[in-house]
This record gives sequence, C-alpha cells and structure tokens, in this order.
Amino acid sequence: MRRHGFDLAALLTGLVLLALAAAFLLDASGAWRITGQRSVPLAAGGLALAAIGALVSRAVRGRRSVPPAPGAGPGDGGVDGQ
Repeated sequence: MRRHGFDLAALLTGLVLLALAAAFLLDASGAWRITGQRSVPLAAGGLALAAIGALVSRAVRGRRSVPPAPGAGPGDGGVDGQ
C-alpha cells in the first residue's frame, strides 16, 4: 500500500460528522433533544472548521510536489530496468 500524507481536513470532517451522528442517536434514544435549528449550524460550523484546518495545513506544508525529471516517463528507471 502506498503511504499517504496526514489529511487534517478529512480528520476534522470525519469527527464533525461522527459527533453529529452521535447527537442524532442521542435524540432518537430520547436522552437529548436536537432540532434542525441546532444541527444545521453545528454541521456548517464544523465543516467550516475543517476547511480552516485544511487551509492551515496547506499553508504549513506548502507545495511539496516535485516536477518529474525531463524525459522521465512510465517505464524509465523501473525495478526491472525496462
């Protein structure tokens, strides 16, 4: 499996949606009452927080993409020499 970088926005988005799902489960069980007037701003605020996290993460890391070497294409310098 290829390694991949840490994605702060995906983490924050997942946590926000899990929290919203937990709130709806608590509402369904009767332990807590949540209305649309609460859930929509909470979801929007959480997704805005995820977007801010993505912007901060991108600003800190910067662009790390390295342009390919001139003339390098698929099959150049492969493991089997093809």
